[in-house]
Order: sequence, then C-alpha cells, then structure tokens
Amino acid sequence: MYDSSDFVERLLTDPADSLVFGEDDVWTYPVPVTPHVTDDTRLRLATSRLVTTNLRKLYQPLHERFYVVVVEVLCDVPGLPRAGYHDEITVGFRMRRLHTSLTRKGRPARRVAAKLVADLAKEQGLGVSVPASSDVRDVWWANEAWRRKFKEDNAADLADIECHTDVQQWLLSPKGGRWRTICDDLDAVREDEHEEIIRMTRLPVRGKDAECAEDAGPKGPESRSLWFGVIPTYSGEHWLAPQPGGREPLIERKLDDHAIYEIECVVEEAREGCPPLTWVSAPTEPFRLADPMDPAGTKNRTVTITLPDFRRLAARAGEKQGPGGVRIVTPPDSQMKFNPFDGVPKPGQGRIGAGAAVCTFAIELFFIVAFFLFLMFLPIVVLLFQLWWMLALRFCIPPRVGFAAVADFLATGKVMADVGADPSLAAELNIALGLDLTEVPPVPGNKDWATELASAKDPGNNLVFNDSNMSHALVVGTDPTDTVQPAALPVEVSPDDPLCRVPAPR
Repeated sequence: MYDSSDFVERLLTDPADSLVFGEDDVWTYPVPVTPHVTDDTRLRLATSRLVTTNLRKLYQPLHERFYVVVVEVLCDVPGLPRAGYHDEITVGFRMRRLHTSLTRKGRPARRVAAKLVADLAKEQGLGVSVPASSDVRDVWWANEAWRRKFKEDNAADLADIECHTDVQQWLLSPKGGRWRTICDDLDAVREDEHEEIIRMTRLPVRGKDAECAEDAGPKGPESRSLWFGVIPTYSGEHWLAPQPGGREPLIERKLDDHAIYEIECVVEEAREGCPPLTWVSAPTEPFRLADPMDPAGTKNRTVTITLPDFRRLAARAGEKQGPGGVRIVTPPDSQMKFNPFDGVPKPGQGRIGAGAAVCTFAIELFFIVAFFLFLMFLPIVVLLFQLWWMLALRFCIPPRVGFAAVADFLATGKVMADVGADPSLAAELNIALGLDLTEVPPVPGNKDWATELASAKDPGNNLVFNDSNMSHALVVGTDPTDTVQPAALPVEVSPDDPLCRVPAPR
C-alpha cells in the first residue's frame, strides 16, 4: 500500500518499502448510538459509531491510496532454489470474487445479520442496539475465527438460512465481460471466453540483491525472479447479471463496494505444441473496495475549488464570446417551459416545448448558480431532517476572533437562544456556519442560524438546542482550528530476506 502516485519508484527500490495497514484499512459498519446528554463535544452530534472488522479495505486512487501485489517465483523442487531469469515464463494475477447468496430470506436472515454486527459492537465496547437491517453478506467475511463461534451460538437461526459462497472468475469475450461461478456445470466457459489475467512486470535487480551475490549462485543477483502488478480498485466496466426466477438480467458494475475479492498469482510456461504449464499461488486475504464517497478515503485528499471571480466575469461580459463553455443541446419535444419569475411553478403551469435548440453557457455561470442553491438549501436540509452532524463536516477559514467567544459563552451554561439575543455573538455564529450577513440589510423578523436553531424541535416537540451541552457541541464541532493534520503513515519494516544473508535495514 502506498500514499502517493510515485509508488512505482519506491517499489523498484525496495518492494518491502510500503505502508502499514492501519485502523482505516479494515472494513467498518455504522451502528446507531445515543449520545450522552452530558457530552458537550462534537461526539454529541454523532448519531452513529463505526464497528470494525478484520476484513481489509482497499481505497481508490482518488483517495491517495495505491496497491501492488508482489510475488517471487521459485523452483518447485526441494529447497526452493531461485528461478532465474526464465524468458519462457509469464507471470500475472487474477482477481476473483467471493459471492455469498441467501436462498431463504426473511426474519431469520435479518436477525442473524443484526446479531453479527451487534456481537462485533459488543466486543469493541459499544453498547448499541443494532436494527435488523444489516446485510449478512457484508459482515459474513469479517473474521473467520469469530464467525465459527458465532455459528455455534446462533445455530437455530442459521439452520433456517441456506447460505452459500461461490468463487467467481471474470471472463472476457468479444461481447464483454461477466462473472462466472467456477465449476458450475450449468454455466460452462464458452469457446470465445477466457479468464482475465492481469500481467505483472519483473522487478529489476536491486542494489540489495547485489550485496548478497555470493548467495545467488553462478547466475548472481539476476537469478531473483520478483514480479509486481498494480491492483485495480475501480473499473468502468459493467455486465448483465442474471436474476433468479427467470427475471430480466440487471446491469451491474464489474467491481463494487459490496463484493469480497481475493487475488491469485499465476505463472505460465509456454510449451511448443502443448498447453502451457501453470502454477497458481495461494489466494491473498479477502478484501473489499471502498466506494468513491467513503469518508475515511476522501479525508486523505484535499480538493480546492475557487469560486468564479465576479469582477473578471463582468469584464468578460464586455467582450465577444468565444466558442468555449457548456454547450446544452435540447432534443426535439424535450424543452421544459415555465416562468421562473412567478415563484415555484404550480402544477400544470409548465409546458413541454418543441426544443431542438442549442445554447452555450459559461461554465462559471453554472457553478455560481449551483453554489447559490447549495447555500440556500443546506439550512433547509439540516433543519428539516435534523441532521445536525452535517454542520460538523464543514468549517470556514479564516475564523473570526469572536468564534472562541461564542464557544466560551455557551460553556457557561447558556443556550442557543441566548446567542441569538446577542447580535455580536449571533453574527459570529453565522460566519462560523458559512453565512455572513454583515452586508445584508436587516428586515423585520429576519432569521439566521441562531434563531432557527433556537426554535428547532425534535419529533417529541422538545427544543433541541435548549441544552447548553448540545449548543456547545454544535459550535465546537465547526471550529476550524480543531482540525487534525494527518501524521506520517508508518512504513512496513523490511523483513530479512531468506535468500540473502545480508540483514535488511530496520
């Protein structure tokens, strides 16, 4: 595992120079929790906690994570001598999918799935009540030893579930790819199909190999046969997945964040006039792939977007427009016609026009309107669905000096209504939440974050922020000075090379 796109250079220097798999590199499951009423930290806003498993998780390149599988080829004779260069062999790896199917669903399956997560949460000291909505397929591969004990403790429910795991291979053909269950007599491999083998590249001779040339025999350090291949963690390919009961097949992704995968390395030696000799390694540990919006992955990479400069756009408006921009083509009979100046259109007021027009807009115009809608609808979404934790996922820099004053004010036992009663504190709270009203002329009954939060009620008609701890937790959760800079990731310790008597660096 590597955290930068120059991982190949590090790999060529020393294949053992990689990152240690840490807490973020295992699969987790969110479970509901009830924050304690005395908690005044950002944890008060978190309505879920993560239960960890032992199943590895591989992130995507957009998460600044890159993965490589490395294998050494040895001779299959006593002593496992070095294989040498061997021009006649090719080395690759295949990714296979472990597909778990439940042929009987209903209450036993939901009950077992909930118990799976609940037992994991209990082991990790999380006193939670897990609803029966977790997916047994997702949790089943978490920990093999723990799973054996779980089978014994829940034998009655498991007896009502027919659970089967198949190993599947990705087959390629001129018609596209598909997953096929291995050894399925009812689904034979067609003549035009073959399993995808991702070719691996031989590692060049390293300086460390030259140091132990005396151990390499007459062929020297070049007798090492080390190979590497980059593990694909995403794919744009899709396939038609057959459905039970004769239903129409569904289009599914080749690689997704629900399946379990493992890798096997394959060595082939060509033989003239005969099928090649093939050797297959033991499979790797099972792993899953993170989805693009995985929070543990997106936190590894900062994306900066600069809003359009109104001054520059105003200057461009005085120039003749070029051909660039977003070109919108409206197909025939597909134009939506309505009057945007009369508020939200009422039912039946819109019309479908002839269309067939082509309009080009500056891409900055789209972004300005989109950001305006975001600022307008964020409070609506937060207040409507009471998703207070959303506010802890954003902060504004630079903070105003008064930000700390708001937090200190609430720490004295004050509540959100008290903040709204102080214009200076209310202004600082608005700025902290991305709403600067200092240049906006006030109107009678003008609302802001302080007034809206002070009047927010839970489903039981109780004021949510009539609680100093909750109010304080919301403010400190948006403190930009409270962000944590990621520490340098630990590097794997290079083990001693069994084929080289020179000790590896520590």
